[in-house]
Amino acid sequence: MEKIEKVRNQLKRSPTAVVNAPKSDEIVRQPELIGIVSLSAIVLMVAISYFFRPQISFALIYLLIVFIATWKDGKISGLFVTLVSVIILAFNEISRSSKIEILCWNIGVQIGVSLFAVWLANRARDVVKRLEKNIANQKFYLEEQITGHNQTEGQLQKTMQQLRQLAENIADAFWIKDPQTDRIVYVSPAYEKIWGRNCKELYQSPEVWLEAIHPEDRKQIAHAAAVKQSTGEYHEKFRIIRPDGTTRWIRDRAFPIRDGSGKIIRIVGIAEDITEQHQLERQILEISDAERVRIGQDLHDSLCQKLISIAFDNNSLEQKLAKENLSEAETVRKIGEILDDAITEARAISRGLFPVQLEANGLKVALEQLADSVASRSKINCRFDCPQPVSVNDNIVATHLYRIAQEAVTNAVKHGKANSIVIQLCAVENRIELKITDNGIGIPVSRNSTGMGLHIMNYRARTIGGSLEIERAPNGGTIVFCSARQSSI
Repeated sequence: MEKIEKVRNQLKRSPTAVVNAPKSDEIVRQPELIGIVSLSAIVLMVAISYFFRPQISFALIYLLIVFIATWKDGKISGLFVTLVSVIILAFNEISRSSKIEILCWNIGVQIGVSLFAVWLANRARDVVKRLEKNIANQKFYLEEQITGHNQTEGQLQKTMQQLRQLAENIADAFWIKDPQTDRIVYVSPAYEKIWGRNCKELYQSPEVWLEAIHPEDRKQIAHAAAVKQSTGEYHEKFRIIRPDGTTRWIRDRAFPIRDGSGKIIRIVGIAEDITEQHQLERQILEISDAERVRIGQDLHDSLCQKLISIAFDNNSLEQKLAKENLSEAETVRKIGEILDDAITEARAISRGLFPVQLEANGLKVALEQLADSVASRSKINCRFDCPQPVSVNDNIVATHLYRIAQEAVTNAVKHGKANSIVIQLCAVENRIELKITDNGIGIPVSRNSTGMGLHIMNYRARTIGGSLEIERAPNGGTIVFCSARQSSI
């Protein structure tokens, strides 16, 4: 690595440094040998011309020797060989020609052509050297890129191996989907344990995942997967039906993976089996409802009865004091009024904690009492609207619907600052629909809200096989809408 960094720094300072660095395969040049060979060749050609006096010219051969000398050893060597050849040829021309004009012309032409050959060879030599340097630099750059690519690929393979080991050893199902083809490209073995199905089936047919979802949740999850997975907002809870007929609760989360240009190349998700957690939450909720019922019964059967008994005694005392015209009678009367208010408040709280039996038309009566209680206590306009009788035969389902309405109304008064609330109950085809509308400032409607009240409302809706939607009203305020199948009821 230190050698690579050293060469890289040299390349940054001078791109030719790498080319000029000694290499094991570089041919060792010997200028002296090249010069001797060139001079020997010229002397040989002059001797042939002098002694044999051929009728043909060897000028091109002289130029070739000058060109080779310049090409092999540089401009200085070429000029030296040119000078020697011109001197020798001059003596040869003097011995052959008596006319000074011809002698000067031949020598001048020889010098000019030889210098042009030196210039041309030197330029060609420089061009070739630059090309060699560029090729060497590109070779070094490519080798460096290949080395970096190999290191990155090795690290990527190592990371992928670690990721695969992690994915295959966690209890949750880790999956990767191709957004272009909508096919699953990887799913961890935990899928087989949770879904009770083979991973190969999912690879071959992505529809297997959707087919395993409970029919009442399928449409909602299909829409969420199509719309929210690419935005990173996909965080859903749903039920699946295993091949053995058992039902499991799943929490599925997903987010997109993008390339350098921002294009989504993969969707990555984790599916968690929360069946035990869901059952625990249900047990806690049932215990909470049972405790509410117990407290409501205690308030109604014990505290209210005791307050009523005290109120009777207080009335008797007031009548006795009034007959004796004692001033304390007025004080006792005021105490009686406070006792009446306390009894009314205790009964209202008791009905809130323990509404009337909700079988059949009991839900309608309980919601009417809820609206009257809120209107009297909060001094706001709260009314119940149910144009047609709605029969709910399951007391548990009716209780969940009542608690959803109670929580929505409480939120509207406490957080929404509403002064008008409408509770609506109706049956549409095979579904029961509960709708609470207020004109307040609104409450958070995000599905990822951490508010306990909203979480419990969502849970109650899912428990009865229904769905809960919370949205802002067109004219301000909030709309809470719960829908459940009649078959679930």
